[in-house]
Amino acid sequence: MDPLGAPSQFVDVDSLPGWTDAYEAKQLDSRQNPVEKAQVDVRSPFPYRKDINAKIILWKGDVALLNCTAIVNTSNESLTDKNPVSESIFMHAGPDLRDELQKLKGTVRRFLEIHGETLEKVVFAVSELEEATYQKLLPLYFPRSLEEEIQSLPYLPADIGNAEGEPVVPERQIRITEKPGVPDDASDEEGLEADLSFIGSHAFARMEGDVDKQRRLILQGQLSEAALQKQHQRNYNRWLCQARAEDLSDIASLKALYQTGVDNCGRTVMVVVGRNIPITLIDMEKALLYFIHVMDHIAVKEYVLVYFHTLTNDYNQLDSNFLKKLYDVVDAKYKRNLKALYFVHPTFRSKVSAWFFTTFTVSGLKDKIHYVESLQQLFTAIPPEQIDLPPFVLEYDARENGPYYSSYPPSPDL
Repeated sequence: MDPLGAPSQFVDVDSLPGWTDAYEAKQLDSRQNPVEKAQVDVRSPFPYRKDINAKIILWKGDVALLNCTAIVNTSNESLTDKNPVSESIFMHAGPDLRDELQKLKGTVRRFLEIHGETLEKVVFAVSELEEATYQKLLPLYFPRSLEEEIQSLPYLPADIGNAEGEPVVPERQIRITEKPGVPDDASDEEGLEADLSFIGSHAFARMEGDVDKQRRLILQGQLSEAALQKQHQRNYNRWLCQARAEDLSDIASLKALYQTGVDNCGRTVMVVVGRNIPITLIDMEKALLYFIHVMDHIAVKEYVLVYFHTLTNDYNQLDSNFLKKLYDVVDAKYKRNLKALYFVHPTFRSKVSAWFFTTFTVSGLKDKIHYVESLQQLFTAIPPEQIDLPPFVLEYDARENGPYYSSYPPSPDL
């Protein structure tokens, strides 16, 4: 109470409910079982942290009325932006605030990960219109359980910045020195003669094109490998998370992709049956998800693929755009650990298509493809008892290459 007996308009942070309070109450009411840590295969870059969540408060109200140590509000680069929120802050804080403003850089989440021990609470003060948006966004960066972390993973943006949460823009790292033509170790005492000696010898004095652009390309080249790998891994994790959540039973029933035995080197054998892929009748994105769902745990070690092109037609052949997308989406372990791709019963047309695809689209696959004209040839690399063959493959091979292997029993499930 203030001296006149009227209630104070300021709000004490300790009186506000925490970010996890309502969520925990809802979990108790619904009696949902929490996800155990051992069940989580894919982790978010912003993992569930109970200690960080304890510092977070989402509150609908005027940020200027909070009884707190500091307020962070969006502004322009000179911190002179005028809007209702900033005006309210200046009105309640007094004239000294303009001299004490400091800009908080990076995301709140990354700041708490690094400097969390120095802060007790962080309040997101929002308006009624903003509250619903924050309710959806906060779980991405402050998941309140392992289950919520997994559910939020597919919705994270591809670019989440650096370790401090700041965006990495290579162009901003380009700097022009005070005297571009003069070496850094040149002293001012050399005077005008030294400065003039470099005229015409530096890139800025010659027709060498856009030097800043060249520097930018160099920077991008230096950053591309590491940055691209991280971005690709995040993208793959989203696909994997979706694959584990999606109902893919209709794709599995096609029996177009399955695991069988091992080859002569002890490597897992995966079979793809081209005839069982009705590309005009199925959702090809679900087919991609099913491939990821099945192959993710297989690709962690060396494996081989056997593709039966036997009796396929135009309605069964995967187009190059889909194969390129699959090749681009899958994790690096798929490509690294694939040791051979046996292309069984190829046609002349399929050989030409495969040559163009592996030459101009995914050249890293070219040396791994082996064209196999008969099952006898395939069995030199994979023992007959280690591979389940569809009956029509056996029948076709016996008809085309003789009945030598027709006595080999086909898999009853295929």
